[in-house]
Amino acid sequence: MSRLWMVSYDISSDSVRRQVRERLKDFGTPVQYSVFECFLEPGQRAMLQRELSRLLEEDDSIRWYPLCRWCREKTVRQGCGAASGNPEYYLL
Repeated sequence: MSRLWMVSYDISSDSVRRQVRERLKDFGTPVQYSVFECFLEPGQRAMLQRELSRLLEEDDSIRWYPLCRWCREKTVRQGCGAASGNPEYYLL
């Protein structure tokens, strides 16, 4: 079952930062320049964490915050940007 994760990163190298951003775009929605919301299965998250950790330099960081249903419902948004939807419930 997928879970919503907020992923933030602080990366000094432009090229590495670009690679991380492009890879995260495959799995989630950018909500700020260095913050993504991603619905991930446990295996996807583990694979993505391994993949991205190989790109990091000593002073870089990526943080993974799990967001439960209660947290999502209590999230306050101000300004532009819509809430990330759960892809399991998209209607086509």
